[in-house]
Amino acid sequence: MGLASEPAFHFKPEDHALGDVHPFIHQGECFLYYLKPGTYDSMLVRSNDWLNWTPQAIAHATVKPGDWMSPYFVLGVFRDDKASVYRSFYGHAKGRMASSESTDLLTWSCAPQALHVPPADYYERRRDPCVVWIPELNQYGCVMTTWMKGKSKEQGGAISLATSADLKQWKDHGPIIHPGNIGEPECPQMFALAGRWYVLASIYDRAVGRPLYWSAESPMGPWKAQPAGELDGKDLCAAQMAFDGAVPVLFGWIPLHPARPGKQTWGGHLALPREVVEMGDGLLGTRLASKLMKSLGGLSWTNTAAVRVSPERTLIEGSWRHLVAEFSFGWPEAGGELRVRCDPLGEVVIQRAALRILDAKGECWSERTLQLEADRPVRVQLFVDDDIMEVFVNEHASLAARLPKRDGMLRLSMKADRGPWIVDVRTASATSWR
Repeated sequence: MGLASEPAFHFKPEDHALGDVHPFIHQGECFLYYLKPGTYDSMLVRSNDWLNWTPQAIAHATVKPGDWMSPYFVLGVFRDDKASVYRSFYGHAKGRMASSESTDLLTWSCAPQALHVPPADYYERRRDPCVVWIPELNQYGCVMTTWMKGKSKEQGGAISLATSADLKQWKDHGPIIHPGNIGEPECPQMFALAGRWYVLASIYDRAVGRPLYWSAESPMGPWKAQPAGELDGKDLCAAQMAFDGAVPVLFGWIPLHPARPGKQTWGGHLALPREVVEMGDGLLGTRLASKLMKSLGGLSWTNTAAVRVSPERTLIEGSWRHLVAEFSFGWPEAGGELRVRCDPLGEVVIQRAALRILDAKGECWSERTLQLEADRPVRVQLFVDDDIMEVFVNEHASLAARLPKRDGMLRLSMKADRGPWIVDVRTASATSWR
């Protein structure tokens, strides 16, 4: 049986790919607004378990002559308690940020014209607004993607900030992050966590790019030009976060086809949601969302304890196209790396300082840095889902990739150097996932 099927764990609407996602969690349910490729219409799916998603139609009020509607009708959503409505700001012509509003998250209308972020004169283009309440200032803040005037697209990328007490009168603070060597940041977002402020964005470089974050003690900065860290690799695209109570959860999309810079399909499948964790010193990490961990408990697991990998060991062979594996190990004194092969698709390479996903020919399709201590055990969760791989390490690092499809039976094996390595393994197929 080959690998030419549809992913079992990763959601996509039946007749189209899923573009930039904007989650809003209300009473434990995720309202996931996204853009439909091609038309860029705002769409909505809903989920209580963040695995099974139900499409939900969005109703649009009649457009009045004085309104300035566009396809970007609902993006990032926030609650305006003073007015008892939900609001969403979206980019419009010449950098103006218009607004829509709803009382039930389903029926949206154009907000009064007074509720908008006015344009300025320091940029070529400004878009992707995200509005958040800033308690320290007793004001709203709006971060926006900016292409600075007089700069090339490869050097003019920046993130700008405006603040307002009433969503009508705004003070533009200009670019707060402008390294001078990046393209436009996709879907910037500002949030507070564990007493610090963060800005999250995906830097455009011929493709949407990996999720990066910046850290500061205050929403007004100072913000360093260079990011404080990364939350995944290049195949977790345009990632956005929402709070489930006090828990921040990250959502993003995986390209519909294997993606190289300059050859990326816009839109694809929804990645598995990740919780964002604070690791100290302003650093952040990610782990598989707790709601999905509960679903894992219902899987039919096969356990293989204390497997000796020296230098290679086959673990399972079968006709599955969708597999979940968990394994843990300690570093041998000599160090080295552990390679987890998922023939015929590819392999995961785990080193103390790096995590990579390779295809069957050894080409790296996604990678990120790690900080694993030599004297602490490593726990890994691996999802092989048709042509998608997602890896979670020690509940603070994740990596997603879409690989070229290849036919053949799935064979899970491990290969290690400088061993022997002793690995505890358990595996489960997707038949008992839902």
